[in-house]
Amino acid sequence: MFNDGVWVIKKLRAYIPEDPFEVLINGESMGMTKLLSFAKRVSNTSRFPQVLVIYSSGYLRLKAGADPTPPLPFGQSLVLGPAISGTSASCPKKILFFHPQLKRVAIDTSQLNQGSTGRMLIRITNSPANRLRDSGTTNQIMDLTWLLALEEPHELASTLHVAGTFEFTEDVMPDALQTKTFESMRLLQVSSMFIDNVRHDVDALRLHTENDTATLSYDSSLANLLLPVTPHALNPAMPMFDSIHTDDAGWPNGNTPSYRIRINSTTGPTAGPIMVRAFFNSSQNLRHDNLGLWAFQQVPASIKKGTTGTINYTLIAGVNAHSLEEI
Repeated sequence: MFNDGVWVIKKLRAYIPEDPFEVLINGESMGMTKLLSFAKRVSNTSRFPQVLVIYSSGYLRLKAGADPTPPLPFGQSLVLGPAISGTSASCPKKILFFHPQLKRVAIDTSQLNQGSTGRMLIRITNSPANRLRDSGTTNQIMDLTWLLALEEPHELASTLHVAGTFEFTEDVMPDALQTKTFESMRLLQVSSMFIDNVRHDVDALRLHTENDTATLSYDSSLANLLLPVTPHALNPAMPMFDSIHTDDAGWPNGNTPSYRIRINSTTGPTAGPIMVRAFFNSSQNLRHDNLGLWAFQQVPASIKKGTTGTINYTLIAGVNAHSLEEI
């Protein structure tokens, strides 16, 4: 427990294939885990709902600070990036270098208890030693670090600021066809479930373009299509999009949180407008996410070893789609 019993940070057991990572709190090692949870006490109660969990695969889940009855489940996941689809010096066959393998999560609680502006700092590094050369599952072509700032959760929403840095550890060639369709270089990704109109974690994508706000409602007839069919660039003044749950259906998860992502800045080999793409397959397996959502920015035909970059963005998890409009 931390901050006079307001916060609980806990290592949890998880049956996932990735290796465990080391946890440090205020400079002291707390051992290894595959799953780390952050829970905050609801004011004037003894309830500690989880607001953030971190998996060793670089998947994060965030939800608002409210503790409804029944409790609000997590739903969709943010996948720490960037990721890239293509070939590299050591992988001549095209694959998607997807999620990282975390090495260390270092937590700083010194900025908590600062009134309503307190935050928890979380520094994450990946583990190059655990790259799997025969797999496109892990991102084995970049050294990655992230600094997360988790603001004090509020009843309707929780806010997480992510500042990521990356360096290519070998020469990489993004897939040319997927670059044309805005899917080779993925600045950040969201993983979720959309099976059908009654079983889903999210059921719509909302894009904030320069002149309009467009909502794409998912439907089973859109399975196996790259969405939106006609893509549009995000508003360059404030690139922002929402992955939303608009109803109380979506069995078995009920009304899961909606996400708003604001991209604050990018540097490095990417340039130009930011596009958002989504894809889901027709799987009926409720145990696995089948919907992917990502932000894309143009990349050159080849990227040299040693190339560096940054991606800074803000993730807001609201109790519903309407709460995001109030933020």
